[in-house]
Amino acid sequence: MRVKSAIEAVLRRSPPLYRLGSRLYHKMNPEFRTLSPGAPGAIQKAFEFGRTDPDASAFSGDYHEFGLFRGGTFLAAGQIVDEMGLKDVRLYGYDSFEGLPEATGLDAGDPRFFEGQFACSREEVEANLAGHGMDMSRAVLVEGFYEDSLTEELHAAHPFRPASVVLLDCDYYSSTICAMDWLDRYIRAGTVLLFDDWFSYGNDPDMGQPKALEDWLAARPQWRVEQLDDFEENGRGFVVRNA
Repeated sequence: MRVKSAIEAVLRRSPPLYRLGSRLYHKMNPEFRTLSPGAPGAIQKAFEFGRTDPDASAFSGDYHEFGLFRGGTFLAAGQIVDEMGLKDVRLYGYDSFEGLPEATGLDAGDPRFFEGQFACSREEVEANLAGHGMDMSRAVLVEGFYEDSLTEELHAAHPFRPASVVLLDCDYYSSTICAMDWLDRYIRAGTVLLFDDWFSYGNDPDMGQPKALEDWLAARPQWRVEQLDDFEENGRGFVVRNA
């Protein structure tokens, strides 16, 4: 991982070269695995937390994952809820299946992220999940860029329950705040929010997911968050509490 990070640091000095290198890396490493090594453990801890926390254990809820890539983390979440005997949990996964959107506004200017990065077709993701034994009858994949797919019509299309655990693996501020705004009506005291890209911009509170959470909370004075554990390699978890 250190070697890969060092190579990325060199390539980022030339954005076109970095984009080419990123595409070649993922093409040459097509194996089905999560790109977020700490996320499965964080998801398991979140569901375990929900069994004992007074707020979280007060409701039965579902799992939401924003940003799937090849589906490795989503598969891990399905395996975790199966192993824990959480048979009523439904899993919702959201992705454009076309990679990242064009970076605009606050997200523009960082050469690490580019339009089309992390693209993987829906057909390939579904094949990955089914081929590794995931019960697709309890899983729903929502296709499209979030500003197009996260709609009022979507609220009515599925039997959404309160959110028990949410993994936000969508890199951008704009994607994160869009997802959280849409998910708003399913948030409860006790919902666990896992931000997989919390440290993507170092400790800058005015960028990326830290800024998205700050803005989301500023518009919702009824909520506060309590920090949970950080997880490899850029993640941080929170539980929602009544203010």
